[in-house]
Amino acid sequence: MGKIVDFRQNIMDGLKLLLPELDVEWYDGLFDEHDIADWTLKTPCARVAVMNVPTEHTTTGELNACLRVVCVIIDENKYAELDGDARAWDMVEKVAVWANQNYFGNPDASAATKIKFQRLSQPVLRREGVSVGVVEWQSDLMIGTNKARERDTVYYNGQRVTQVPQSTVIARGNVHTELFSRNDEMDVTPEVP
Repeated sequence: MGKIVDFRQNIMDGLKLLLPELDVEWYDGLFDEHDIADWTLKTPCARVAVMNVPTEHTTTGELNACLRVVCVIIDENKYAELDGDARAWDMVEKVAVWANQNYFGNPDASAATKIKFQRLSQPVLRREGVSVGVVEWQSDLMIGTNKARERDTVYYNGQRVTQVPQSTVIARGNVHTELFSRNDEMDVTPEVP
């Protein structure tokens, strides 16, 4: 798998740990009423999409993929009318706080920024007791080969050398004590006027 798919999987795994009751899967970034109808069969659930926005070139030869991450959270009324709304807001808030400044376990990613969240309001969904919340953020992910690191790295048998042999150095020095012995014989008492 590519780095972007691995990154999306890290986000999904993190969501499962954050909110264990959620059914978490990915989606392509677009959804309509039919998708929500399918997703409500597994509520509470979250659907994660990772979409690319303009990519920036870097001096290392890599591409900085500015990823737009969207997490859709769906819940429905269970015990009382409109109680799904409070649970959906609670999950949206937890996901937004969790995503803020998160690297999602990827050393090539920058901290998540530009967090936005909202509750989607639609009368048809409200009448059916469905609550939909969306959390969106931007995560930059470096993809490609870092030419600077490759240029400055030593390779042996096709693998990067990360450890060099250690050696032990034993040194012996002779200290000349002649100067010290002469100073001991000298009178260094200061003169008092």
